[in-house]
Amino acid sequence: EALSASRTEAPGAPTWTPAVDVYETPEAIVVQVELPGVRREDIDVRVQDNVLTVQGERRLTANVREESYLRIERSTGPFHRRFTLPGSVAQDGIRARFQQGVLELTLPKGPAGKPQQITIRTS
Repeated sequence: EALSASRTEAPGAPTWTPAVDVYETPEAIVVQVELPGVRREDIDVRVQDNVLTVQGERRLTANVREESYLRIERSTGPFHRRFTLPGSVAQDGIRARFQQGVLELTLPKGPAGKPQQITIRTS
């Protein structure tokens, strides 16, 4: 199914899964990934074989030793999300923006995915 998500359950699998919202506009499909506490340089986004992959890692605060924590409730470690893209996405036009802990991916629709008005002519 288009834009269906998959997760790996094998050893070395992600230790947490970021929340994702996906919505559609007339021009694009937009994917928003919640990544609070993740640095931009720790995020990797790629498209291969019609699959969009977002992966990376959220780390503990660098200036605090792990043994100093009294409680750790926020998940840390690697993550990844994968989405099968519909054929209507123009993969070479995908844009990514990271702001206030939210990664927003805009996947523009190619000609096949955009609504199109057909003009009826008279002879």
